[in-house]
Amino acid sequence: MNFFNKRNITIYTLVALIFSMLFFELGYCNTSFIKQVINKQTVIYNFSLCIFVLYILFITLYCILKNKFIDVAIDTIKNKYKKVLLLILLPLLVVNLSIMIVFIIKLDLIYARAAAIEVIASLLISLFIIYISNDFSKNVIVISCTFGVLFTFTTRFNHAIDEKKHFMSALNVSFLNFDYANKPITDNMIEKLPQLSKFTVIEDFLKNNYTPEVTSEINMEDTPSTPATYNILTYIFPAFGIAIARVLNGSIIDMYICGRLMNLILYTVLIFIAMKLFPYKKNIFFIIAFMPYMLLLAASYSIDGICLGTIFIFTAYCFKIHKENDTITLKQFFILFGLFTILLIGKGLGYILIGFLVAILPLYNTIKKHKKYIHIIIICGIIFVIIATMFLIYMKNKNVTSNGDNRGEVGINGVEQLNLLITNPVHDLKLAIYHIKTTLLSFDWYANLYPSVFFTENSSYISFIMMFFILYIAITEDDYNFKLKDKSILILTFSLIYGMTSVILYLAFTPVGALYVAGYQTRYIFPIIPLLLSCISSSKIKSTKSDNKNMNLALVTGLFLTIGIIQLILV
Repeated sequence: MNFFNKRNITIYTLVALIFSMLFFELGYCNTSFIKQVINKQTVIYNFSLCIFVLYILFITLYCILKNKFIDVAIDTIKNKYKKVLLLILLPLLVVNLSIMIVFIIKLDLIYARAAAIEVIASLLISLFIIYISNDFSKNVIVISCTFGVLFTFTTRFNHAIDEKKHFMSALNVSFLNFDYANKPITDNMIEKLPQLSKFTVIEDFLKNNYTPEVTSEINMEDTPSTPATYNILTYIFPAFGIAIARVLNGSIIDMYICGRLMNLILYTVLIFIAMKLFPYKKNIFFIIAFMPYMLLLAASYSIDGICLGTIFIFTAYCFKIHKENDTITLKQFFILFGLFTILLIGKGLGYILIGFLVAILPLYNTIKKHKKYIHIIIICGIIFVIIATMFLIYMKNKNVTSNGDNRGEVGINGVEQLNLLITNPVHDLKLAIYHIKTTLLSFDWYANLYPSVFFTENSSYISFIMMFFILYIAITEDDYNFKLKDKSILILTFSLIYGMTSVILYLAFTPVGALYVAGYQTRYIFPIIPLLLSCISSSKIKSTKSDNKNMNLALVTGLFLTIGIIQLILV
């Protein structure tokens, strides 16, 4: 009898989801309740209507989507790698469950909560293994519904990459305070949640329902507690999650988790659309989108996920036109223009030069064929230039001409820095050489593909392996090989954005005259590094064809994500 049939997989999935929710409810949200029961004390159960509604939504989502995924799961479950992984994982599930029981009996609630998360992780990862397939779009949903969800409650709250600033912006928007840049509000209860709060120290913020103590008295010198000043549209989804938690009388942790889930949903939608659009090179963009660091940020309040998702969609549509069309239709032109405008909502100033990517499109043929539309294109171009210029002036007046965001350093003045760049080419050359040497040509910098700030100091070893895996995928991704001209455009686009993001940080955060760029992080090239990777493949290098190549790639991606989850739980 074949165990892996439709009926058994359906039953196992439902059981795994229900038990995941049960362990989250008791092991994560109610460890103190278990302690009270064992000690025969007065029982106080932490019931959260907000979390209960999330349970219902997850079960509903499963019922809606199961038929779209179950047949694919049955077709691929015969894969030998899947069977081996499941045979390894299921005993680990039993071990984790036993460990949790031991800690509960010993009343060690901190470790009991960690063990409960390990049980949840084991269950969700088993579902990931069962449902992952060769369909990129479905894999996006599978990974987000397993590893993405895990990141929403295992990642430290107010994590190191400015999450509190983004949370404060979303909180302001949830209270309909849209002028959070100039007149921000905060909440006294929320401010008590320390930076980098791990799930082991959140008891007081988990069991008490949130009662607003909103105030406009904010210490503007406390950088983490002041809202980030990005466009309001980047915070609509997480703000909606916070508002839902407030309406359902959730706790502060419930608010954090709901907002993170909404940001994860938005990221999933963006990457899903991108994967549908990409005509080739999907593996490269897929693995970058679901690197542990990137998915972790997407499942938090960071806007990095929105930034990467919108750039991927714009890039995917450019690739699609490049492959399928000899000319650009007026409809496609307006779609490109609209996508580029949406792209600017995030960190538009830094990535505005991604627009140069359209140079790979058949522009000459288009102009030659549609001469009568030239005036429309010119007018739209002029309008765009005016809008972009106004935006640049606004950002310059806001950031560059101010005294700067010191962030612990002195001597920052954007105007003087800009004058230095304009008038001293020798200094610019030295700066560029040193900056490239310490970023693009430095292994330590690439180690931040798997940053130690989240995944322990030993994460650089995982990064080393991941780096070679990404290069391997790029070299063997031979479903399409760009011509030399197109490769030059892709490389130039990458270089322009790399330079633009570097200049912005140099003007805004770096002391005047310094021969380094302060704060340039590896994550800034995540949205554009596939442009370089897409140029590596060659018609002279052929990969071994496999019917399960895409699925095996997703399984390896899941392995890196699993290591990340384990590190978040144990450290």
